[in-house]
Order: sequence, then structure tokens, then C-alpha cells
Amino acid sequence: MMIKIRWGIVGAARVNERVMPAIVQSEFGELIAIGSRRPGAAKECLLKNLPEYEDKVIYFDGLDQIIQHDRIDAVYIPLANEEHTEIALKAIRAKKHILIEKPMAIKSEEVKTLINEADKNNVKIMEGFMYAFHPQFDRIKNIIKSNILGEINYAHSMFSFPIQPARFYRVNRPMEKGGGALWDIGPYAIHTIRQCFNELPVRVKAIAKLNEYGADISTSGLIEFGNSKRATFDISFECTRRSEFEAFGPQGRIKCPHVWNPDDKSAKVIINTEGSGLTEEVVPAANHFILEIDHFNRVISNNISPKLSSEDALWNSKTLESIQKSIQEDSWVNL
Repeated sequence: MMIKIRWGIVGAARVNERVMPAIVQSEFGELIAIGSRRPGAAKECLLKNLPEYEDKVIYFDGLDQIIQHDRIDAVYIPLANEEHTEIALKAIRAKKHILIEKPMAIKSEEVKTLINEADKNNVKIMEGFMYAFHPQFDRIKNIIKSNILGEINYAHSMFSFPIQPARFYRVNRPMEKGGGALWDIGPYAIHTIRQCFNELPVRVKAIAKLNEYGADISTSGLIEFGNSKRATFDISFECTRRSEFEAFGPQGRIKCPHVWNPDDKSAKVIINTEGSGLTEEVVPAANHFILEIDHFNRVISNNISPKLSSEDALWNSKTLESIQKSIQEDSWVNL
């Protein structure tokens, strides 16, 4: 039996342009409140993204009002990367379910703490990779599982866009404090790669171009998964916009040319096998943000495990953390 899940949002981040409408459009979601520490920002965010809800959604100049609100069941956290842990812990201990933007945390030990606290307080927690809820992701996973490509032994991901001055807040602090491409778009690059293999990462090697703050502007690297399986990745705030990945096996390869598609446009999956040659499949248009919110509403209402597991979040953090260490030490790093 499904019930309405009542949501609160901490932070007036840009991603709310997509998440706020997704919550109110979800059949079993209701947006109760949004809060921001910047005076007036929560109200501004609401009026920009859901002006028709001005009299239906509460807005606060602060975050604690959201965390402690007795009508809120679930909290969405789109704050800066390094702020996730502190706010999430407060919300978990207030018995709120948590959807937390990638990365769950910038230290794997903090991810472990969040997972343990969520379990202790009997609440659900999930890392927010919205792309994983688009039908094209399931189609790609099913193709890989079908073995028409053979067992995947190599994958590659590329994620980039030229950063604009208005977004320089993403690179105004060093990597170890959550700044740079690695902790911003890197989680997507690493997560998509990891979905192609049954094995866990074994070791990593990466190089990066750092700015004056110690934030990476571009990073490239190699991940070894053992059993002669490997992957490469390239992320950048300097290159043209790309969001794609490709996986290879002895019998063929599969490519996702656009990981994020507008909800009014269909997606494409390209398959090339030794036996059947090149084919392109069209995946119907879908709003992955609504699908993500729908899923988490079901997880809470039906007390089931989320599609994106806590272990998945932990290994994504471990891998990113090791890549950061490899950049800093200019060496291979074992996981």
C-alpha cells in the first residue's frame, strides 16, 4: 500500500529546477518545505521553480527547520559535496529518510557512518544518481547481462562541460574539501563504469590539471578490476559537453551516447556485435528525476531496499577517494 511521502529540501541548489517539479509530479510525493541558509534564497527558489505553490510550500531561512519539521518524512540534500555528512546525520537522527545528491560523502569513512546511522535509526538512505532510473540504463544493463557482447572486459566514460564563471564555486576549494571535477561530475563517470562489471575496483591511477585552489579542472585515469578487466575515464570542466560511456566484450560493444536526455526526447543505445553488426535502439522519452522520486517513495512506503544500494555508494566513494589520492601522490593506489 502506497502513502504520500512528505518531502523537505535543504538548500536552494540549481538541481532543484528538476527535483522540485519531480516531487510534486510524483503520484505519491508531496513537497512540504524548502530551506536555505542564504536569506531569501528558499523563497526565491520556490517562486522560480514552482510559483503556483507559493501558498502551499513553506520556505525557511535555515536548514534545521526542515530537519526538525514533524510533517516531513524524507529530506533531499543537494548541498555542496563536503556538507552532505553533517546535515545528513542530523536528518537521519531526526528519523528522516534521506535522498542525498552524489557523492554521498567525500570520504568513505563518512559514507560508512551515514549507512550505519540510517540502519540504527531505521530510515532509508540513497545516493542520488538520477540517470540510473531512466529506461535506457535498464536496457543497457539487460544487454550486458544477456551476454551477447561476451563478458565485459573494458569500459570507458567521458563526462565534461566548459564551466562558466557563474559556476566557479565548484572549483574554489581543493579536491580534499570537495572542489573540482572529480567530486562534481566524477561520481557519474565512475558509477557508470562500475555498473559494467561484476568485480570491484582493485587499483587506480589518475592524472589531473589543478587550478590555483588545488581543484582539478580535468582528470583522466585508469581503473583495474582484476581478471584482466579495466576501464578508463575522462572528466573535464574544459572540454565540450559530453555525457557518454561505452562497454566492450569479446563479441561486441555497447555505447550510450547521451547519459542525460531531456524528458521530451527519446534516448539511444548503440550496439555493435560480431554476429549482427551495428544496430541502434530507441528508448522512449522519460523523466528520470520523477522516476527517481517515484522509486524512493516506494522504498519508504513499502519498506524495501533501494535500487542503488548503500554498498554501491560506499564503493563509489572508495574509488573516487583513491583516485584523489593517486592524483596527489602521482602513483597507483590500491583499494
